[in-house]
Amino acid sequence: MCGRYVLKITLQELQQKYGATPEGIFTIEENYNVAPSLHMPVIVQQGDQRKIDKYRWGLIPFWAKEINSGYSMINARAESLEQKKSYASPFKSKRCVIPANGFYEWKKAGGEKIPHYITQKRSELINFAGLYEEWKPQKEGEAPIKSFTIITTDANKPISELHDRMPAMLLDEELDIWLDPENKDTDSLKDLLRPWPNDDISFYRVGKEVNSARNSGKQLINPYRDLFS
Repeated sequence: MCGRYVLKITLQELQQKYGATPEGIFTIEENYNVAPSLHMPVIVQQGDQRKIDKYRWGLIPFWAKEINSGYSMINARAESLEQKKSYASPFKSKRCVIPANGFYEWKKAGGEKIPHYITQKRSELINFAGLYEEWKPQKEGEAPIKSFTIITTDANKPISELHDRMPAMLLDEELDIWLDPENKDTDSLKDLLRPWPNDDISFYRVGKEVNSARNSGKQLINPYRDLFS
């Protein structure tokens, strides 16, 4: 799964990387511990234009009666996108990319969970495959909320040491195919949601400070040091 990630990039760098324009006026702050319910930048395509906007992490289905339903939808399993009511429709036409520099996973060891920071070796920026949705509140006058979920797939060999799932990540050359809202070929789209190559993943242990979403500083990705060894 993916329950926390890192983003340390400017809006201008995102514009250059993805050839996208901001939807409105906003800024992006570095966050080394992005947690569910935060509004984070995503890349979407509208017609032939790529846009950068900030959506809420934790997908809220358009049919949901309450916003809290999004808390349990931070991840969507690639294998069952077409079978789940919440994901089938956005999988056809509301696909997005969530930029990240890395993400965290916790390895179970005895009675505790030990956090690790994971990155790609060949790129400083990861393209998480995601879905988005727009939820309209029942109360008149309240603004709609756009939200997203990160798609997960089977873990590759390195990540399987930590967990049996990992985020689905896209190559730069696959972004046009994934983002195109007119592309309804879900069979070929599912082929993109595979485990990342074993030789392009790196991870190391970090401190437990990352366990609290209140912490978001750069020190969170420092390698763990045992002061007593």
